Amino acid sequence: MGQTRIVTLLSDFGLRDHYVSAMKGVMLGLNPDLCFVDISHQVPPQDIQSGAFILGQAYPCFPADTIHLAVVDPGVGTARKAIVIYAAAQFFVGPDNGIFTWILNREESFTVYEITADHYFRKPVSSTFHGRDIFAPVAGWISRNIPLQQVGPVCDNPVRLKLPALTRVRDALIQATVLAVDGFGNLVTNLKPEDLPVYSAPGTRNCKMLISQKEITAFRRTFSEGAPGELFVVPGSSEYLEIVMRNGSAAAALNAAPGALIGVVLS
Repeated sequence: MGQTRIVTLLSDFGLRDHYVSAMKGVMLGLNPDLCFVDISHQVPPQDIQSGAFILGQAYPCFPADTIHLAVVDPGVGTARKAIVIYAAAQFFVGPDNGIFTWILNREESFTVYEITADHYFRKPVSSTFHGRDIFAPVAGWISRNIPLQQVGPVCDNPVRLKLPALTRVRDALIQATVLAVDGFGNLVTNLKPEDLPVYSAPGTRNCKMLISQKEITAFRRTFSEGAPGELFVVPGSSEYLEIVMRNGSAAAALNAAPGALIGVVLS
């Protein structure tokens, strides 16, 4: 019998098939007292960047000793490593493909272990479902407090995704990027309120955004300040500025997806 532990799950599996329940079943077989929290199973298929962003926004809200199981794994069955990370007093289990980039970039201290101890795996190991056969059982054993050194050696260079950075072309022009699109169609940018005078120093400079050949000149504080159908900008809960449409989808209106470029013109 194991002790009660929180285990979160994030994947691109969706909810139609058996994949998520199979992973939970494997972990419950090792510790029937687990408390599961589904962060999301609607990550776009094979979209590691989006999965990494979602996990990066969620994990700081969880208490110490939480175990995060993240499986967005287009390289399943290949030579890519399987890893466990200990950071922020929490555990992260999944493929070494960049899915943990936001954790590695944010936390000053962390330790990464490569998962090589196959006696912890479910047998036989499928070449297409490491979520069930490697990651879930390892997470289950971690919930029973095995020393992380037992899963394998320290991994010194975990994979990190290249996250888009702001580019200041000149004093009056900034190039930004859409980091993510949420379920409401809001475009999460890599701009923070302090990057734009309209929020950091109101009244000092005018500002407009250019995206998908459209100009956005409305900068609000809340959704309710925008008119229905209007494209405008608000500071989002992720601490980044978001391009939104009240009662509509900014992503659909602009035909924009993660990676879309944004020009910011200051005057």
